Amino acid sequence: MALLVVGLLVYQAEQTNQSLVRQVDVLQSQIQDLKERWYGAPAIYLPPAITNTDIVFFDVKGSTQGQLIESLDHADLCKKYPPCASDPAVPNGVAWGLEGGNLVDKTVSCYSPSTTTVAFREMVVLPRWTPAVDGTVKIPLVERWNALAKAIYTHEAGHVAIAQKGIADLNNRAQQLSTCDAVFTFWDDPHVYDKLDADQAAYHARLHADCRPEVGCIPPGWMGW
Repeated sequence: MALLVVGLLVYQAEQTNQSLVRQVDVLQSQIQDLKERWYGAPAIYLPPAITNTDIVFFDVKGSTQGQLIESLDHADLCKKYPPCASDPAVPNGVAWGLEGGNLVDKTVSCYSPSTTTVAFREMVVLPRWTPAVDGTVKIPLVERWNALAKAIYTHEAGHVAIAQKGIADLNNRAQQLSTCDAVFTFWDDPHVYDKLDADQAAYHARLHADCRPEVGCIPPGWMGW
């Protein structure tokens, strides 16, 4: 009988310990949940300005990573800002950011080729997420978003740098021409931007060959994206 009593007491003690462990686990989980709730810190990533470039934002909605991805995928940027350059690595045509440029003036004025500069202004389209500052969003999600937003910005800023160099090179070539008529013909050539387009495509190829977020390429599944 004594052995049975001792065995029962040991069993009850083990059960009590297991119950306490479960309670501690629950409390620790609740504490961790409270610690991870976002109330404004860290701040949402804000992209820095780019010279001679307009930054246009499109809003992204959601309080989970899955919801954010769905919102990004259905932003339809290539329909709102056509045309999108084809990218073999993104056959579905979904874009989470864009870059483009336009003439500042629709007509080119020329008094002397050497003093004629055709002005362009760049534009980048970037995602903007404004989560509620009430603890419903978790800090790890904000950190993942900030990393994604920075990578997208880096990618599009790379396109801007290539475009600005390409336009500067074109202006330099046009300024070497002898007449204004030759300048007009130069800029009216439908193939005038062929090299710039090729340089942008080569930029994509370089990124895909060495895909890292810090250089503006998001590897598949990186941080859950």
